[in-house]
Amino acid sequence: MPIIRVEMFLGRTREQKAALAERLTDAFIETCGGPGQTREGVWVVFDEVAKENWSVGGILQDGHS
Repeated sequence: MPIIRVEMFLGRTREQKAALAERLTDAFIETCGGPGQTREGVWVVFDEVAKENWSVGGILQDGHS
């Protein structure tokens, strides 16, 4: 069972996450799925992180210095 993990900032709607899960599942099946691979066998996990807990290049992404 493949698990696709998505780490992103908080703020996406349920509808956006549902649409992304659909597309990721389809892309996995299309590119990597083998015989017997089903949509139900592809798991997508969303890990939403507050910008204050995410740093790029040593700078927190919440816009504060």
